[in-house]
Amino acid sequence: MFWIELLIVLVMIFIGTRKGGPFMALAGGIGMFILTFFLHVSPSDPPITVIRIMIAVILAASAMQAAGGLDYMVRLAEKILRKHPEHITVLAPVIAYIFTFMCGTGHIVYSLLPVINEIAMDTGIRPERPISATVVASQNAITACPISAATAGILGLMVSYGNINLFNLLLVCVPATLLGSVAAGISVLHHGKELSEDPEYLERVKQGLVKDYKQNKAEEKPVTGKAKTAVVIFLVAMLAIVTFGAVSALRPTFADGSQLGMTTIIEIFMMLGAALIVLVCKFNSSTMLDQPVFKTGMFAVVLAYGLCWMVNTFIGDQASYISDTMGAIANQYPWVYIIAVFIVAAITTSQASTTMIMVPIGMALNLPVYIIIAGWVACNANYVIPASGQCVAAIGFDSAGTTKIGKYVLNHSYMLPGLVMSVVTIVVAFALGMLVF
Repeated sequence: MFWIELLIVLVMIFIGTRKGGPFMALAGGIGMFILTFFLHVSPSDPPITVIRIMIAVILAASAMQAAGGLDYMVRLAEKILRKHPEHITVLAPVIAYIFTFMCGTGHIVYSLLPVINEIAMDTGIRPERPISATVVASQNAITACPISAATAGILGLMVSYGNINLFNLLLVCVPATLLGSVAAGISVLHHGKELSEDPEYLERVKQGLVKDYKQNKAEEKPVTGKAKTAVVIFLVAMLAIVTFGAVSALRPTFADGSQLGMTTIIEIFMMLGAALIVLVCKFNSSTMLDQPVFKTGMFAVVLAYGLCWMVNTFIGDQASYISDTMGAIANQYPWVYIIAVFIVAAITTSQASTTMIMVPIGMALNLPVYIIIAGWVACNANYVIPASGQCVAAIGFDSAGTTKIGKYVLNHSYMLPGLVMSVVTIVVAFALGMLVF
């Protein structure tokens, strides 16, 4: 049944990508119909948390763009990148890495994608390059973040295994994942055709769907006080999110002893930032609905709803088979443990879930700590099957149409930077782990 369900999921993704547009989400609905009505698979919940974060970030970015703030940020970025515009392909992944490291969630990348797309387009860089590297790098920081669910999981599981603690775990994982993220950017510096030669981009320019980036440079608008104010408010909201992510004591604690989660904090401060931009900059909020960021962002929400719901349903039904099968492989071939973690992570698309499934297996096999840790950093493989929220959202944010899922599903924009990132991260973690543990 596992292979039948997997085949259905892959076929639906294939059909959706060939049709393009919103049909990518509708194909997920077809897949859900087949899985539930014919195979009697119990449906999982749609990725509501991901969708909520996406909507909140889209509203904040749309408000900033409506006030002219996004144009101002692009102007600043252009000044920095004018002499060496190719730096965005390496710089953007590093920024995304830092955001995830501070916030504990890769979903923060949604606020960066529109800016990265605008900068790339306005400087004539193929958006696929920085966007693809940024998406995978935003996930790589999860296994270096002290407040992520995956980190909490591995520390809880290995509390009495070896001499592992938060300090020596980060001592291995931070440099390993950061170097992997930089390598991801370097690997796509010259990937694909140049923007001026890309046929899909040129066709979109011809149809008036996007402007020629060469013309954008000649159409600079004067920077207003409202634009600067909007950027300041947006950045303060982002800084607040980073601060609450770094200092957990600042988060509200409720009567039952639980603290406000980071996903909710992101949603609150993005919505708050959007509201303050509208109130302080004094413009009609209806104009937010006409902004390119809003249109492309909501398209990404639709894609996330349809595709991710189908994938989550498949994973929920086959979780036991996945863990049992990979466990058998790890028992028979201990040195294939790292590959097994990578495969499980690619299928589950969740670092936390992969941690809870595969770390106990490594411990049961009495593997050395450095092998378990090298395997653990391999769990940032949710790019392999491009149905995660970040992968799907980036396709919608790339207005040039260069970031895409290929004809055969797995030949997508994230594969090259993702594989390079994973290999470098695993190798460095393995080497450092042998020294530290």
